[in-house]
Amino acid sequence: MPVRLIAADDWRPSSMTERRLLELEREGLLRPRSSPSRPKWIASAADHREPTPPRGYVVSFAIFHHHGLGSPPSRFMRVLCHHYGAELQHFSPNAITAAAVFAAVYEGYLGMMPHWDLWLHLYRGELFNVPGGSAGVRKPVRCLNLVLKTGKSERPREYIPVGLTSNHAEWDSQWFYLRNDDDLLPAYTGRRILERPEHWKYDVVQAHQSRLDPLLGALNKLREECLTTALVLSAVHHRRVLPLMSRPLRMDEMGPGVSSRDLKACQMSNEAPADDEVAARVRAAVAGDFQPEHVDGFPMRHDKGSIDLVSSFLAYGFDSGFSSILL
Repeated sequence: MPVRLIAADDWRPSSMTERRLLELEREGLLRPRSSPSRPKWIASAADHREPTPPRGYVVSFAIFHHHGLGSPPSRFMRVLCHHYGAELQHFSPNAITAAAVFAAVYEGYLGMMPHWDLWLHLYRGELFNVPGGSAGVRKPVRCLNLVLKTGKSERPREYIPVGLTSNHAEWDSQWFYLRNDDDLLPAYTGRRILERPEHWKYDVVQAHQSRLDPLLGALNKLREECLTTALVLSAVHHRRVLPLMSRPLRMDEMGPGVSSRDLKACQMSNEAPADDEVAARVRAAVAGDFQPEHVDGFPMRHDKGSIDLVSSFLAYGFDSGFSSILL
């Protein structure tokens, strides 16, 4: 049995006041509070040193919403929680970013919902170790990293470059309570993940490998055309969309002729953020110096200048691959 060791600084008092949460709302990263009796989000009491969410709420972090998480969560986000056996606070900031970029690539450039077999082919789960800590020390937050499979012992992967920043100062003090509509996310228990389960590193079953070839070819084409994580995130912010939020339309469907009602249900604000604000958000998530002039520099499907990757052959017969995971 793994030893359960407790560090004194497991949780840091929350710095997310109501004022700061209202700023996230104005930035289009949180839905409006709405109902006073059951608001979409709640700030922690100032004297609470660790979370005690009301019933029907989970613990979230401001950085998750900056990096693509929305409420209610997308089906893909729910599948991630289900497969890895993780509560929301277990994910690292970069895990949220990796999942959001994957979802956005699928919706925005391939015109499909995220495909689970391809996710398993590309990513594995790893436990975060406390720097300089003893074996067995596991924080109740940031336990789960989602890592692209690029090791020498692993097959080459045809995917866009993913260089995420390691500079997330103070992020773990920016927690608050998020309403868990319809209990779509796992309830908060505060439990720790002490060991990496074996299934965190599972790959797609051998019989399904060949089915991925058309998708891998399309991803390789995007890489050859120089699509990067930074450009994906810039397009996402420019469209005012959170990739890990449930929406009536995929990103590629948010084009001319769409009703204003459907667009309003997808977009988090009435106006697109300024290019310098988009660039700042991208720099906060991705390693490198991303400049405003590169914002929206790689158009999504159906935008002017976009590239068409999805032939009828590619689209035929591919669903999200979720049916056997989460009904």
